[in-house]
Amino acid sequence: MAKKKKIEKHTHTKIVKPKAVSIPNWHIPLILIITFIIYIPALSAGFVNWDDPDYVGGNNYLIRDLSRLPELLTTPVQGNYHPLTMFSLALNFAISKDNMWSYHLFNLIFHLVNCFLVYRLAFLLSKYNPLIALVTSLLFAIHPLHVESVAWISERKDVLYALFFIAGHISYTKYIDTSSKKQYWLTLLFVILSLMSKPAAVIFPVSLFCIDILRRRQFSFKLIIEKIPFFIPAIIMGLLTINAQKTVGATGEEYFGLAKNILFGFYGILMYFVKMIIPYKLSAFYPFPPLNEKLSAAYYLAPLFAVVLAAVTYFTWKKNRFVAFGISFYIANLLLVLQIFSVGSAVIAERYTYVPYIGLFFIAGYLLDRFAKGNLTKAYAVLAPVTIIFSVLSFLQVQTWKSGETLWDNVIKNQPCSRAYSARATLFRRDGNTLKEEANQAKNAKREQDANLKYAEANKNYQMAINYYTEAVKINSIDHESYNNRANIYMDQNNFNAAIIDYKQALTVKPDYYVALDNMGALYARRGMFDSALYYFSKTLELKPDYKPTYSNRAITFMSLKRYDEAIKDWQRFLSYQPNDADVTNTIGECYRMLGKNQEALGFINTAIQLDRQAAYFLNRAYTYKNLNNIENARNDALTAKKAGIQLEASFAASLGIQ
Repeated sequence: MAKKKKIEKHTHTKIVKPKAVSIPNWHIPLILIITFIIYIPALSAGFVNWDDPDYVGGNNYLIRDLSRLPELLTTPVQGNYHPLTMFSLALNFAISKDNMWSYHLFNLIFHLVNCFLVYRLAFLLSKYNPLIALVTSLLFAIHPLHVESVAWISERKDVLYALFFIAGHISYTKYIDTSSKKQYWLTLLFVILSLMSKPAAVIFPVSLFCIDILRRRQFSFKLIIEKIPFFIPAIIMGLLTINAQKTVGATGEEYFGLAKNILFGFYGILMYFVKMIIPYKLSAFYPFPPLNEKLSAAYYLAPLFAVVLAAVTYFTWKKNRFVAFGISFYIANLLLVLQIFSVGSAVIAERYTYVPYIGLFFIAGYLLDRFAKGNLTKAYAVLAPVTIIFSVLSFLQVQTWKSGETLWDNVIKNQPCSRAYSARATLFRRDGNTLKEEANQAKNAKREQDANLKYAEANKNYQMAINYYTEAVKINSIDHESYNNRANIYMDQNNFNAAIIDYKQALTVKPDYYVALDNMGALYARRGMFDSALYYFSKTLELKPDYKPTYSNRAITFMSLKRYDEAIKDWQRFLSYQPNDADVTNTIGECYRMLGKNQEALGFINTAIQLDRQAAYFLNRAYTYKNLNNIENARNDALTAKKAGIQLEASFAASLGIQ
């Protein structure tokens, strides 16, 4: 007689962390220590002349004034909204002003936090496998392609958005494993915070489907409904970003056609994978192939590699879902940067691997775990040499970010292109201008020999800059920025005929290039052709109403024409973009003085002196007091200016009884 089966009770069970499995207490400290050592050179690095001027340099006045916090949090930078990132940079400025150490330290701290979070995420995803977590986190921490995201100050947005992105994937995994509503709403919070750090987080909801794949959740309408609260803020941020990027023209500079753009996408998938395994010829910039040349074989082989990845995903779907998850995570998080729709002028960028590589590193951990079969000595024997090699390569790569010079020299060495030559030339010009100013000071101090040496060095730098810009336009004949910048050097050398040829060439290539239009105005102003100068300044502001330099240039031109009322309007508009500028405030006072409005002049000059006690401001106020018949105050201010080294006009000094 058959035994009577017992009735089984079916209850909902939660995934419980196995008590026998714990995180070795040396894993995370080891990862953090190695990572910190790798990035020590970054702590003494400077700013670079690529995006840093817009994010933390003089071009960004908002981070320098926390009283303008609402404006800081709502103003896009380079076509992107990232209020949390900008707030963190404002904190850096409050801490160390233009001293770079705090900016680099924050980037490193965020990266170290991310290393810890990646460990936690991999530990959860692997059902508490410490070896997989160690491999995933360690490779994430030390991989050479991640150096760009950490050592480059402007990529604060990358390490910060990733922090909330990874944290959100941890909370979502906990939500799936425990059905905790708290973890679900915590995920939504992390989605929003990640979006506020970098618009790239719009892919967040799509990335969550990869965890659904790993946890073998059946695809259903319910699964999509579950993601709707995550998609809503992502869509809003996406629309804001598209609008902001249209405003600044942050789209592809060249049109290659849809067929080539699709090949660029496949090429990205291939090259990011190749460079994960063999990080060779690393560069901050990888240019698009020249328009007039055929694509290399790699572009045509790339679709075949994508087919291989698809096949591997298919065949590992049932029994080795870890692999399918890793590939899906890699592809999903690359989708927006594969240049199928061109943005910018680089076909690939190392910073784009910061999050996607987590999927591939997870596969590496899984494969090592399968290979070791519980023999940790065997696993560590494989992991140790990889750690040493990647750590050394990363340590060396960090040093390429020491300065703009080291950065672009490295790009020219590994990926020679117009952008690299142009950026390096800009630094030669900067050094030339510095040496020229030092030479002028030496000449004024009657140190003729020193002055001549400085002038000679300045001219060498100017010539190097011209050579590099010339190389840039040889590589890319439609590089309007290099034509404009080479013209700027000719302006420095008072070679106006050569300058105007290059400015016109820049405008031929790009007729709406407002920077060249402003420079044309400056050229005509320096030649005393003020009507032509005003024409170009007005044309510039029609195209770019918020272009601050033009208001300054036009105001100076108005002053040359003694049109002080119009000059005051332009200076005040300039101050709306750069408030508390002492020199401009003093100049407004000078304009009012020239109009005979001495009381108004006094108010502005007093404000300027409160901001910066420059001798020239005291002299300006002395003239103003003299006009107001306040001889005592005029005399005091004139003496202050004289003591600071300013030579007083003889008649003015005599009128105040100054010898």
